[in-house]
Formats: sequence, C-alpha cells, structure tokens
Amino acid sequence: MKLSINTLSTTLLALLLTQGLHAKSEIKLTGRKDLVLSVESRTMVLNVGKTHLSEKDEAFYNVAANADSPFVFEQPIVPIERGADAVQEPVEEVVINYDDASVLRVVAKNFSQQVRGTLARGSQSFLQLTGGNLVPQGTRFPVSLPQAQAQAFTVTIAEINSDSYTLKLGAATQVVYINASSSGAGAIKMDP
Repeated sequence: MKLSINTLSTTLLALLLTQGLHAKSEIKLTGRKDLVLSVESRTMVLNVGKTHLSEKDEAFYNVAANADSPFVFEQPIVPIERGADAVQEPVEEVVINYDDASVLRVVAKNFSQQVRGTLARGSQSFLQLTGGNLVPQGTRFPVSLPQAQAQAFTVTIAEINSDSYTLKLGAATQVVYINASSSGAGAIKMDP
C-alpha cells in the first residue's frame, strides 16, 4: 500500500514537470544576442504586456482597499474572572498610640533647649526663650510627632519656679530644672 502511494506520487510529479517543459509561450525571444528581433516578435511582446500588465480591475482595488492590515495585531479581550479565594482583604494601617508620659519626655527634651531662663514680674512668672520671647504660666501649645501625624497633643506649662518649670500633658507631668551653665539651656531632671 505504501509502495503504491509513493509510486503514484512520483508519477504525478514527473507528469507535472514534463508538462511545464512542454508548455508553449506566446512570446518567443530565442535567437542570437547580436540580432534585433523582428517587428512581429516585438509587437507580440508589447501586446502580451498590455494584456497582462495594463488591465485595471476595479474589483481588485476595492478588495485591496477594504482588506485588514497585516501589521495590526489585535488580541481578543478576555474578561478576568476572580474567584472567591482571590478576594484580598484591605490592609489596615498600623496606628501607634503614644502614651502621654512618653510624648511629654520628648517634648520636654526639645523644649528645654529653647528655654533660656525664668523671669518673675510681681506674682506672674514667665519662661524666657532663646529668641527673647516671654511665655507666661498656663500657656498651652500644640505638639505633633512625625511618627504620629494622626494624633494631636496639647502641652501646658503648668508651673514656673525660679529654677524649674513643669510641663503637663493629660495626666502626665514633667519637671524640667534650669541649668545655670553659660549656655543657658535647660537640663531635664525627672521627678521620682
């Protein structure tokens, strides 16, 4: 069976090749290269050229104009299906709540560097800051920490003495003693 298919294929191929060899062309351009072809041969070449090359087929132009570009690559849109297991839970931000005592320690350390000393006028006591401003007892000022932007703190200057002042935040208090050194910056000494 296999032998007969191979034989048949070989025979058909041989027939096609021999038919191509025996095909007759309308144009005969045989002859020596140094001779000019006859007027009939040249006329035949021109007529064949007009017949096959000069005809305009309007239907072909319409088909070519409406054809899709072979250079455009469009992929079909496939909807993405999400299963029940693909649902992600929203990630919650970690909120750190600082207690009043820890915030007050940081504020006292930073604020003490701005305090130059104390001043008393009659019964009223003031803190003198390095810029020369006087801050009276009972003054409240807002404080924010870079690590806790969502939280707001309000610190109160609760008491001012000749050698110390007390800061208060909520229930926590911090006593800061004034250092008598030449720099004039306060020194923190925590009450036991």
